[in-house]
Amino acid sequence: MCPPGYGARRWAASAAGVAAAGPGMTTLRSVAARIARNIRCVAIAYIVVQVVIWHSFYAAGPWRLAGPAAAVAWAMAMVSYLRRRWPVWPVAGIDSGFHVALALSAGWCVPPAMRGDAANWLFIVMSGQFFLPAWFAPTVVSVPLALASASSYWASATMTLGTGSAGSSPGASAALLLAIAAANLCARRMFYRRVTGADVALARADLDAREQYVVLSRNIERREHERLLHDTVLNTLTALARAGSTDAAEVVGRCRRDVTLMEYVLSDPCDSAEGAGRAYGGLVTAMEAIAIEMRARGLAVHIDVADGVPAGAGAAGGDTARAGAGGGPAVPVAIVVAVAHAVREALANVVSHARTGEAWVDVSPAPGGELAEPGGLQVTVRDAGAGFDPARVDPARLGLRRSIIERVADQGGRASVRSAPGEGTVVSLCWTAWPHPDQNAVAHVTSGRAGLTW
Repeated sequence: MCPPGYGARRWAASAAGVAAAGPGMTTLRSVAARIARNIRCVAIAYIVVQVVIWHSFYAAGPWRLAGPAAAVAWAMAMVSYLRRRWPVWPVAGIDSGFHVALALSAGWCVPPAMRGDAANWLFIVMSGQFFLPAWFAPTVVSVPLALASASSYWASATMTLGTGSAGSSPGASAALLLAIAAANLCARRMFYRRVTGADVALARADLDAREQYVVLSRNIERREHERLLHDTVLNTLTALARAGSTDAAEVVGRCRRDVTLMEYVLSDPCDSAEGAGRAYGGLVTAMEAIAIEMRARGLAVHIDVADGVPAGAGAAGGDTARAGAGGGPAVPVAIVVAVAHAVREALANVVSHARTGEAWVDVSPAPGGELAEPGGLQVTVRDAGAGFDPARVDPARLGLRRSIIERVADQGGRASVRSAPGEGTVVSLCWTAWPHPDQNAVAHVTSGRAGLTW
């Protein structure tokens, strides 16, 4: 599920061996660019301080300010560049080339007592510029650049070394520059290797999650098809096999309803324009259609819709309907369809097993839980029939387990069945809205059978 981009700033191929930066590499390079910018700011401040300290040297020859001024101007340009974008290796190469030229031509701009020393402004500027090529250029480019920078500083210090700088050692300063460059390269290699490994592990985990999601989605779809087969074709064939099922018109009507329902479920779920005109687009509309079907089978169904039922439950619509006057959350169509099918199966069980001619369906807002917002949807199907003992239900029977409980659980809801011999049956279906839409999407896939009860 990796997004197509990790932001506006994407990185091309790098020496770390990654074709495109993952989240870890993107973060590391962002931090490196910020550090490079801060190093340039420190170098600017150090140059200004040294010019102030050695003001007599620069006052004696104003042309000597050309070197520090050029270094400050270039550093400010690089700070401005790093604020707008992250550097690519050609920019790092140009930056190093400028500093090589600066080192070769600005040796006379350093006070004689500081020439060749590791504390003059030119040394600080040269040591600070190593960070950019070390972290943002390939190794085959950054190593020659580091050698060229150290050599140019050593050559400049050697050529301009005067009598007042007898204690300075250009060779030691050049060696220190090489050590700084080597430390940057080693740090870059270590961090890049670890971050690349983390990005690869994240991509692998993400791929595994996508594969598991596909498998889970297919299993949910397969189970839904099995439920539909049980709820439609098997129930119709059972009715035909019973004695007294000789009304041809009723049989034809049931078969037509079964075909319509199968066509609805097997059609493209992404076609919102087609879905807007379906009878199952709104829960209450679906309830009324189911009630008409059950009345034809001899069961009187009373539907009671409470005030404040969330949008999407009462009228056909697209993927989700708009929130109602109460401001409740919209109910996804997947929830509406699952609940409608579960209600149909519960009423079909009343017709087949309850030995009663009356049932009640109550639709109301679901109470908010610990993590859920008040709103949601709760549907209760109850009858005063013969009832049954849930503990004695044959596990091979799929009506309650798959067509009601698992069907609602697969869409992130909860279902429970309460019954006892002679006391009727109550089937409760509940879906609660989460504070954020993304959490609803997760609940749609992963919500659990931990909430299934009898």
